[in-house]
Amino acid sequence: MISGVMRCPRDGSPLISPDNASKSVFSRNGISHCPTCSGLALNLEAASSEICNQKLEVIHDGFRDEGISVDICCPFCQTGMKVRDFAFRKIDGNLTELIEIDGCPNCASVWLDAGELQRLSPPSGNTDTNPSSEAGALAIVLDLLLHLPLVFV
Repeated sequence: MISGVMRCPRDGSPLISPDNASKSVFSRNGISHCPTCSGLALNLEAASSEICNQKLEVIHDGFRDEGISVDICCPFCQTGMKVRDFAFRKIDGNLTELIEIDGCPNCASVWLDAGELQRLSPPSGNTDTNPSSEAGALAIVLDLLLHLPLVFV
């Protein structure tokens, strides 16, 4: 963290913390978001949801020994992050499209680029391109995904 402010690993913008977000889905899942690119950062320690905590533990296990190093640092602890593909098993048994997740092998945090979740969410028909609104919509998609079984790919 630079001067106590977490920064977006993609564009360096200050992240909006879960405590300062307007939707409970952010605080429940410990989601910080970028007001510029709509990316989402999740942190195990910040999440109050038991489901999110459990899912982040499982995801974290997938980054300890596996994944490909990437050129971004964790916004929570500044450790170099790794990238892996994940999918979620839908209720009908099929898998979602692959989601590329950047994860911290150190502190159980993950970064999701807005584009990854946009591919999984149905088009809203909303022409509002406000990044905060978009981040809110993506956080709701993520909240739903966290309730589905995770598949390492």
